[in-house]
Order: sequence, then structure tokens, then C-alpha cells
Amino acid sequence: MATLAETLADPSRPSFLFGLTPPLEGASDEETLQHAEKFMNKSRSLAVDGYIVYDIQDEEGRTEMARPFPFRKLGDPAAFATVLERVSGGRASVVYKCVAESDKASFNEWLSHAVEKSKNMCFNFVGGATHSKEYKGPTIPDAADLLTKQLKGHFGGVTIAERHEKKGNEHETLLKKQSLGAEWFITQAIYDQQPTIKLINDYGKLCKERNVKPVKIILTFAPCGREKTMNFIKWLGVRVPEWVEQRIFSEDATPAKTPLNKSPVERSVDILCDMCEDILEQTKDSGVPLGVSVESVSIFKNEVEAAHELFRRCQHIALDFFKRPWRVNVELIDDKNRKTNDAKKKTNVAKTTEGGVLGENSTRNINPLITTLAAVVGLLVGRLAKP
Repeated sequence: MATLAETLADPSRPSFLFGLTPPLEGASDEETLQHAEKFMNKSRSLAVDGYIVYDIQDEEGRTEMARPFPFRKLGDPAAFATVLERVSGGRASVVYKCVAESDKASFNEWLSHAVEKSKNMCFNFVGGATHSKEYKGPTIPDAADLLTKQLKGHFGGVTIAERHEKKGNEHETLLKKQSLGAEWFITQAIYDQQPTIKLINDYGKLCKERNVKPVKIILTFAPCGREKTMNFIKWLGVRVPEWVEQRIFSEDATPAKTPLNKSPVERSVDILCDMCEDILEQTKDSGVPLGVSVESVSIFKNEVEAAHELFRRCQHIALDFFKRPWRVNVELIDDKNRKTNDAKKKTNVAKTTEGGVLGENSTRNINPLITTLAAVVGLLVGRLAKP
């Protein structure tokens, strides 16, 4: 089976990631394990290539807007990614890390431990939240040099389409980071597809002009069903057009094709699926390979469940866009790292669904036993089959 780094570097098929955060700082080993198991119990039916574990910072000074939710420091993303990989039966993570928040020696020690001891190999390096503050940590080029040349790991970066719309040079920034060894880019959450479409097309054009092979860009989406969640999304720097916000929260602004009994979070899922499809269509000639990531920025049940539904639907859209047969394989995973072995009594359960993912249009084809056993089931997106 391909590693996560190999999957992210493979232009022949989209990559699929799901984002989450570590438990609070100070959590015990048992609490950290429970956090990972709770996540897996809810998301085990998602056919992911891997996960994203975010490094959440206070980001003081990044905006004049008041932070909608109080900042609470979270645990080490690399340590949690290791636990998550064990609990998920071998699913690796892209570990986010802000390089600016600790001094250079501390960062180098952290990164060396994350690779050599925790066995993480994929990282997304993030700089400081604002240019108005002087940071004590290493630069992204310094971090990239240590990871790729000494530790033999892999890294990618964040790309922000709103920045491209404002300054017009984000595509050049991508090429600069690519020259440092960046093997993929992950977007900020998207609520306006037009800046992302322009960025991808400009990046693809620039790569052709300079005879450089573009790397994969992972499109990130996050559902929203509460105004406070929306305020947090906007606080993060995501541009949300007024019409989008109105369609989510105002039934009067909902188009006729959308049932009025849909909740705000369901309407947000519909909107984001439309945006995902539009981005794929409008950038199909760019030459830039794409993938999909979904994150939940909320602890509320309906928004968490909506993130799972959004992932399934966007995955279906991305795979169908290839207009080639595809499949999702279901297999049992090794249960030796879990606390109980009750589910291991039921074995030899495997099924392949052709032309669909768990979720819309295909759930009926899945043996309920597989869903029941999902705590020990790993889902793999198979390589796109040739017709």
C-alpha cells in the first residue's frame, strides 16, 4: 500500500484527507487514546488516505476581529498523530506545525523527535500569523531544510486564495515553496470558489511557462450551521460572500431547488459541494492535480455529522469527475492496539463497492455487518480502475 506521502505526490488520482485537532494540553495518555478512539468511532466509515492534525495557535494580532471562541492550548499534534495512526490501523497524518512560535533549538528538537521517535513523515509548515510581530522561531526554509535533507521527511504548505486575490502573487509563492521541496499544498477553508479557481489556473499557467510540474493542491471545506461558527470561520480569514451566508441562514434566500426544511448546516453542505464541483470543472485544463480535505471547526453534533456527509459527497464528486470506474475497498484492520477484542470474534468480513462511496447513492449496497464492525474496519480508496 502506498504511503501517505506517495499518495499526495500521485497526480493520477485525488487524495482525501480529514482534519481534526489534538486533545487539550496536559491530557493524560489514557485521555489522548480516548480522544483518538472517540474520533475513530465517529469517522471510521470515511474512506480517507490519511488525516490532518492541526496545530492551533492563539494567533494574536492576526485580525482586529474579536476571537469568537476563547483560545485553549492543545496538545502536541505529532504525538497525537502517532496515537491516531495506531488506533486507525495505520492511517498516517499530515501534521501541521507553526514554525514561528518556539525558538530554533526547540523547534529542531521537536521536529527530530516527531520524525525519529514518533515516526511522523508528513508535515505542513505554517509561518507566523502576522507580519507586524517578530518571531523567535526558524523560517519555513530552515524547517524545510532540516526535514528534507537531514530527517528525510516530506512537507507541504498552506495556500490562501484570498491572499492571491489581494496581492496577485500567491502562485509565485507556491513555486518558491516548491523549490524548497514542498510536495503538496492545502488550502484554507473555501467559502468562495472564485479566488481558488483563479489561483489554481494561474499556478498551472506559471508552471507551464517555467516547465515545472505542479504539485497537488488539496481543497479544504468546512460545514457551518451556526452563526457563531460562521464568525469563527471568518475570524480565521476565510472570505464568505454575503449571498453564501444568506443562503445558509435565511430560508427566504434559499433557491427553489433546495427544500425549505433543510437545516442551515445541510444548506452549507449543498453549497460547498456545488463549489467543489465548480472548482473541478473550471480548473480541469490547468494541469494541477487536486484533492479534497474536510475539517470540522465545531464540537456540535450536527456540524460534526455534516462534516462526514460533506466528505463523502465531495469524494464522490471528485472521483466521478474522472469519468472512470472507481471503487472503495473495505477490510478489517489489526485490532491489537485497541483496548478490547470483542469485535475480532467476527472475522473474514470484506466487501467492495463499485462506483460509490459510503454515503449518498451507495449506502444501501453495504452489508450492515460492515458498518457494525466499523470500529475495526479500515477503508481504502483504491487506485482508479481502468475501464
